[in-house]
Formats: sequence, structure tokens, C-alpha cells
Amino acid sequence: MLKFFRKIRQKLLAENKVTRYLVYAIGEIFLVVIGILIALQVNNYREALQTKARETAFLHGLRSDLLLNLDELQRSITRYSRAGRSAEVMISYFEGAPITNTDSLNFHTMEVLYWNPFIRNNSTLREMISSGSLGILSDDSLKNELLRMELSYDKIDGDQEHMRYDYQEYLYGPFFRTGDVGQAYKDYMAILGGTEQATTTNPEVTKVLLNDPAYKNGFSLCLLNGKNLISSLEEMVISTQRSLARIDTQLNKTDTP
Repeated sequence: MLKFFRKIRQKLLAENKVTRYLVYAIGEIFLVVIGILIALQVNNYREALQTKARETAFLHGLRSDLLLNLDELQRSITRYSRAGRSAEVMISYFEGAPITNTDSLNFHTMEVLYWNPFIRNNSTLREMISSGSLGILSDDSLKNELLRMELSYDKIDGDQEHMRYDYQEYLYGPFFRTGDVGQAYKDYMAILGGTEQATTTNPEVTKVLLNDPAYKNGFSLCLLNGKNLISSLEEMVISTQRSLARIDTQLNKTDTP
């Protein structure tokens, strides 16, 4: 093709038809430019399709992580709520409420001491941030929401770590030094299973524990910190649901022909 065009130019020059040569040359340049522009458009279209496919894959990954987070958030809210209710019962014992059942005392003790914190699922978002792919999300509001949630999760992690320290300092230490962990666990599992064991805790052990101000403070801190954590986790439920709605909107656009 280039050889063909070259022959035409040489013929026009040989015939001294400069004006026609110039018109022809300009036309040839125009065709080359059009060809380049078309090639660029095709290349941009392909890149756009690839980018959209990557965004869709990331959106599916984010959606899976957020659904797992939603289940984990609900589980953690339930766990901290149960611990809080038992902490209230234990505090009432410190304040003079009668202990009618030592099985119940052990149950509420273990219900508070059982440590099972919230653990987030953010593998897709971590991958996007580490690979520099976060900008691939076309919904800026979704991107900002996800980043804000990460900051909130960091705060929740810090609050849980602080609460775990309080557990070790004020609850685990006094109880492990004085109480019977094995028997308390048996009573706890029996009540969870729907039965109560006819066990009795040494009254002196109970007296020592209920006269330990650090032990009481541990249950008070559990109650207070638990309420704050529950509030933070409930806010994250709302944020997660909002993000899932945005992701579903984006995926529906992708699926619409």
C-alpha cells in the first residue's frame, strides 16, 4: 500500500503537478491521522473494557467481604451484649444481691470471661490498596465510605485491644488465682446445654472474689467498654449495608445490557 502511494507521488512530481501533489500529500496525512485516531479509540475501548472487568471483579470481592463482615458484626454485637448482661448480674452480686445458685454464678463469670472479639474481613480492599487499584472504583462515594470504614475498624481494633488488656489485668488474674476455672467451665457448658449441675463453690472462694475491688472493676469496665463497642459495631452495620447497596447498584449497571 505504501509503495502504491509512493508511485503516485513520484508521478505527480514528474509531471510537475505540484498543487495536486500537495493536495494529495495532505489527504494522505489526513488518512494516516484518521487511522491513528481509530487505532487509539479501539485501544482505549479495549482498555476501558479491561478496566471495567477488573472493577467488576473487585466489586464482587468487596461484596463478599462485606457480607462476611455483616455476619461477624452481628455475632460480635450478640457476644458483647451477652457479656454485658452477665457483667450486670456479677456487679449486682458485688453490691449485695443474693447468690441463689453457684452454677449461675459460674455461668455469668464465664460468659464475661469468654473472649471472642470482632475480626474484620477486608482482604479485597487490602489487595486494592497495596496494588494501587483503589482508583479503579468509579463510585467515589463508595470509595470514600470504604476508606472511612477502615479507619473506624482500626479504632474498633484498638478498643478491643484495650478491653482485652482490662480482662487480663482485672478479670483473668483474680479469677485464675482464686477461682476454679475447670468447674466454672463445666457449669457454663451444662447451662448452655439446658441443664444445671448440683455443684457448690467454696463459700470462702466466692467471698474472696466478691471482696476484690479489682475484680469488680473488671466487670464494670467490661460493661462500659462493651456498650461503647456495641455502639461502634452497630454504626458499622449501617455503613456496611450502605456500601453493599452502592456495590449492588454498580453491579446492576454492569449486568444491564
